[in-house]
Amino acid sequence: MKKFFLFVFLVIFLAVGFNGCSSAEKTGGNIHLQEGRFDRAIEQYRKALEKYPKDSDLYVAIGAAYFMKKNFKEAVSNFEKAESMNPEALDGEVNQYEGLLNTRYLKWQIYYNGAVEYTKENPEKAMELAKKSLDVEDSEKVSQSYNLLANIMLNVDKVKEAQDFLTKAIEADKNNVEAYMTMGHYYLSERKSDEALKYFNEVLKIDSTKIQVYELIGQAHLLKGDQDEAIKSLEKALSISKNDPTILYNLMLANYRAKRYDVAINKGREILGLENVAPSVLTSVYNLMGQIYNDKGDYKNAVAVVKEAIEKGVNNCDSYSVAAFASYKLGNVKESTDWSNKMEECEKNQ
Repeated sequence: MKKFFLFVFLVIFLAVGFNGCSSAEKTGGNIHLQEGRFDRAIEQYRKALEKYPKDSDLYVAIGAAYFMKKNFKEAVSNFEKAESMNPEALDGEVNQYEGLLNTRYLKWQIYYNGAVEYTKENPEKAMELAKKSLDVEDSEKVSQSYNLLANIMLNVDKVKEAQDFLTKAIEADKNNVEAYMTMGHYYLSERKSDEALKYFNEVLKIDSTKIQVYELIGQAHLLKGDQDEAIKSLEKALSISKNDPTILYNLMLANYRAKRYDVAINKGREILGLENVAPSVLTSVYNLMGQIYNDKGDYKNAVAVVKEAIEKGVNNCDSYSVAAFASYKLGNVKESTDWSNKMEECEKNQ
């Protein structure tokens, strides 16, 4: 009898020892993963895979580690390997790592972010991953995935498909402002201001504090030529986001078109007084200021702002055109010719 119990004990001990070895390999990686040592975790999991190549859980683990490193393509690759090996067990294995990392919707996050990564270089792959991300029991996440699918479609000029996906995004979550923003952006880029305004106004019904939408509404009104409405929306945007150079520039442009030249110039000077303004914005500001001075007949200041732009290294070919016109009006024919020659040389080198 004693021998029988000894035999049973040995069998159990050996089985636990074998499984413990597999567990130990994973546990080492899990400890590194949990403590933020993602590269070491990946290294540990890969060593475990050499011993247990059919363990789909290890691919989930590696995918989770790459996700934490924000390397979404590698995360996707490993999740897809796990899925192809054992699709029935995938959700359960993912749940383990959601608990370990104290996160939710890990599979959705990986496929969604992977789709974002692939959107420009491989739209078909992006579409495949975005559709996979729809497999989630959360209406907000489903809505986000449909909105992403719409963006992918717009990037390849499939507007009808994009509209269909946006309809589904809104059906899943009527408060998903990004779905309305996506379509509004598209129509604005197509210079269809009325359609763009329709979608942007829907955003305001949901979230009246969204800064970007006020700016976009202002741009849509600028496109329509409705300067007063543009200024109203842009001022609202500026009241929420102080000293935003892009909003200030659009206000400068709207006031210029409304022939409020002094107001426009003041907005330009506000931008020039800010720090860390993008060079492209500074170029646009200087060129518009030069144009305003030309329209006012203040040709000396028109030349002066162009020279200031050149000194700061933010001029472009249009700057020379502004200076050439102002110099001609001042009667400085030779200087006007010099500016024109610089403009031609600049355009050749573009």
